[in-house]
Amino acid sequence: MNMRQGYGQFCPVARAAELLATRWTPLVVRELYFGSTRYADLRRGLPRISSALLSQRLKELESAGIVTCTASGSGPGKTYGLTEAGLALFPVLEAMGRWAQAHSRDDMTKDENLDPDLLMWNIRRRVTRDGIPGDRHFAVAFHFLGVPAAKSRFWLLFRGAEVEICLRDPGHETGLCVTAHIRTMTQIWLGHLPLETAVRKREILLEGAPPHVRAFSRWFVLSILAVRD
Repeated sequence: MNMRQGYGQFCPVARAAELLATRWTPLVVRELYFGSTRYADLRRGLPRISSALLSQRLKELESAGIVTCTASGSGPGKTYGLTEAGLALFPVLEAMGRWAQAHSRDDMTKDENLDPDLLMWNIRRRVTRDGIPGDRHFAVAFHFLGVPAAKSRFWLLFRGAEVEICLRDPGHETGLCVTAHIRTMTQIWLGHLPLETAVRKREILLEGAPPHVRAFSRWFVLSILAVRD
């Protein structure tokens, strides 16, 4: 167990806070729950954490019986996962997220919280193949307004069962182009702005063959914590 000073209380809330209420810890658990198992994937989901602090948090969580760490069976590095106790934490994190959606919604999309890299990482792991052509590679271009040019263009490349994020044109025919302000796209992802409303008001532009445009709402799946009316 880590050597951080505790609260000196027998209260279960105090004990849970000792384990979880430290900077980045709930987000590390979130990333593991959503399927990140390699260190590099955890960094992509937590782009502003330092390597040293991420390593420290993983060790603390492993010591607490919340995280597992094993040698990778397919090359160098380690594979991380959640124990039964770790998996049982997700309803706690979900309740925190639901509370923020109800009571702190506007703060989520302030300028300082808008991150196109993180948004694309989250979009990528929620997409499905519903409506995506299955017989060839299929690329979708995203163009975000309101961010530096170097962070404004991404591509999702569907290759069989795999979906990759590309920072440069992957060289395959682009079937759909999606253009929106980074705040608008984040609001859609969080469920604050219905996709149909954004399309109707031309706050998001979908350009491509009609079948690909119509399929967007099927394979673009909102956040698991999205507001749903």
